[in-house]
Amino acid sequence: MRRNKHAKSNAQSIISVLLTGKTLRSRQIADTILEKEGKELKIQDVASMLAKISNSRRSDLGFFIQRIKVGNSFTYKMVKEVLALSEEKAYHLTLRIGKDRYTLEQALEDIPGLAKYVDASRIKPKSKGRGPAKKTEAAAKPVKAAPVPAPVPVATEKQQQQSVEESLAEIIKKVAGNIKDTGLNVTVTIKIEGPGE
Repeated sequence: MRRNKHAKSNAQSIISVLLTGKTLRSRQIADTILEKEGKELKIQDVASMLAKISNSRRSDLGFFIQRIKVGNSFTYKMVKEVLALSEEKAYHLTLRIGKDRYTLEQALEDIPGLAKYVDASRIKPKSKGRGPAKKTEAAAKPVKAAPVPAPVPVATEKQQQQSVEESLAEIIKKVAGNIKDTGLNVTVTIKIEGPGE
């Protein structure tokens, strides 16, 4: 048993002390770890780890650690709702990868009171249990089909050619009208090539 306690990572040791629910400074946490586990941690190492695990952008556990500046240092305290978690689950909230890790979503499902501490953008909508209910409701109501748009008539090659000719004739009229009184002669050559020509 004693051997397993010494096998804890620094983060696990720090989390274990924070789960007492007390408001603590880095030095107090280091002293408690030394007393309980016989493991000596430098205060700056404890402070560095606390800065990481209390930052919600780097660790999901950070949502539940209150970091308060007092003078030139900080005190740390876990919110009371998270104290219901085991040390292992709390530690898993600091991990970003791992197939068996305890996720933020699981923590919010197990302890709904934690949601008030979490940034709303980080809470994923629940899909378990609600999906089938919605499908059943939707199946009970008749669904109106979306109107099908009328087919757009496809112009024949002759119609397309006629449309192009009319457009070009209109352009030529406008050009001729603008240069009529200038005494200039304008020659317009139009060559229309079909595909493959």
